[in-house]
Amino acid sequence: MDKRKKYRLIKKSIIYLVVHFLICLGIFLCIQKIVFFFYNWQHGGSLCSFTDIINSYINGFALDVATAAYLTVVPFLLIGVTIAIPRFNPYMTLKIYSGFIAVLLSVITMVDAALYEFWEFKLDATVFFYLKEPKHVFANVSISYIFLHLFVIICFAYIYFKLLCFSLNKSFFTIVPKRQLPFIWGTWILLGASLFGLIRGLRIWPNTPGRAFYSATAFHNHLALNPLFNIAYTYFRSEDFSRQFRFFPEEERYRIYSPLFPNKGNTTHCLLKNQRPNILFVILEGFGAVFVEKLGGIKNVGIQINEILSESVNFKQCYCSSFRTDRGIVSALSGYLGQPTTSIMRYSLKINSLPGLPKTLKTYGYSTQVLYPSDITFFNMSDYFIAAGHDKLVSQDHFPISERTCKWGVPDHIAFEWLYQDIQQKHLSGEGPWYTTYLTISSHTPFDVPYARLPDEKLNAFAYTDSCLGAFINKLKVTPAWDNLLIICSADHGFNHQEIASPNFPHIPLFLLGGAINNPCEIETILSQTDIPATILGQLGIPHEDFIFSRDVLADTYTYPFAFNTFNNGFNYRDSTGCTVYDNTANQALWGHDSIREKKGKAILQTLYDDLNKR
Repeated sequence: MDKRKKYRLIKKSIIYLVVHFLICLGIFLCIQKIVFFFYNWQHGGSLCSFTDIINSYINGFALDVATAAYLTVVPFLLIGVTIAIPRFNPYMTLKIYSGFIAVLLSVITMVDAALYEFWEFKLDATVFFYLKEPKHVFANVSISYIFLHLFVIICFAYIYFKLLCFSLNKSFFTIVPKRQLPFIWGTWILLGASLFGLIRGLRIWPNTPGRAFYSATAFHNHLALNPLFNIAYTYFRSEDFSRQFRFFPEEERYRIYSPLFPNKGNTTHCLLKNQRPNILFVILEGFGAVFVEKLGGIKNVGIQINEILSESVNFKQCYCSSFRTDRGIVSALSGYLGQPTTSIMRYSLKINSLPGLPKTLKTYGYSTQVLYPSDITFFNMSDYFIAAGHDKLVSQDHFPISERTCKWGVPDHIAFEWLYQDIQQKHLSGEGPWYTTYLTISSHTPFDVPYARLPDEKLNAFAYTDSCLGAFINKLKVTPAWDNLLIICSADHGFNHQEIASPNFPHIPLFLLGGAINNPCEIETILSQTDIPATILGQLGIPHEDFIFSRDVLADTYTYPFAFNTFNNGFNYRDSTGCTVYDNTANQALWGHDSIREKKGKAILQTLYDDLNKR
């Protein structure tokens, strides 16, 4: 081989790797970001100025480069194999790899854009938890929606494949004489060093998703962040919770955290006529305070709840603990803080170590059950409900198939009717005391409800759930079963009628009603969803020390009211001085910067993950 042939081989190798890298980078910059931007025009895109778009490109460029470099590693290694084994021609292997990358990138392009409408956060490893139950994921959308997106994915995959194979040629690789190997190996090593530099970045610390976060507006950061990089980063991150969120040395953490969660105290405000009422806990799916006018929300949606609040004990400033049902249920029943990067419901051993409101009530003579008129096996729900102390699980399987008329299962009006009949039967048989958890399902995407009062399908679905609750209460209050009944009504989380990271997203209703309450009243105290178990148990005169993140907000020890909420790798901390929304990925406050609130939120998060690791 003469020098010209040797240099021609090196030139072709370099050209192929550079073209492969640039094509991957071009897909991220010219297709993926543009699709995400225009697909989510109604969810942030329309509010972006030209400067915002340019800044998103600039701040996300390093991660786009790093991801493109990652995708070039396999071709780089195959070229190395060819140098080491001269007769190995990687053409077909590279073509298969190009096909795999084309499909991967096309799926991520479409799924990242499409899911943002529902999740309001960037695609990450969380998607794998939900894809274990694909029928529940696809229950949110129509068949036509699925086929349209599959068609688009196929189109993108074809385009990507053609682009990636642009510089790939069967005659690309040539056998290299041994005497030329040192030069070829040296060039290959330099190429490898260049790839490593692009992957890691040239800063002292390696690339993380936080490098793309620069704005107080979440959509700008999400437009900047490469979804494939974010998926890989969150997937491969260690599950050793003791290593996550290490903000403070132990002594400082304890000093900041210890005054925040008083675990004992004497209840100073008695709400109940007796300490052993029958208890119904209604948890409304996604029903944020944004739908209730008397809680500062929009008009004409939660009109029944508006009426009910006047005859209830209304906790006007209650804030949910997290942004997903799997976290919200655990927060409401176990008083356990929602986690921003995982879900304790994934871990069967850990959920068995949690306290539970029904579990505690069982030890005081209560019979317990849960009504979840959907697939109760989804995302370990049944395991958690059992661990939390429910003796009887009622799911969609207990209803005729003819009544499972919505994609998630049984619509709310049918489930409420079942609940009404169950309460009447319990009363007639003299059963008591009893406890029931009921999680509604109809105010969940895809919002297919047998109701048509409002033209907006989302608002209409919440209005439907509201009407079902109102009809249930009105029907129940004229029966003898009402007299010794305590109804706790709240939501599992807020609703993304606004950004998940917004200060007002966590605001949810919490009210108590029924014949068992003394008098209706309004309570202005700030509290968290996690405080429900301790507060209810305090009213019943039952100890609640095992609920370590739950406070009796009506006790004399509740002297510093605050609420703590987590969203996707961030937290929202609110007290009488204001509200701070802090993004852990960006390592900065997106809203309401305040060093004291930030320190308290970080200390809570560090304590939460210490506890999560030990369970």
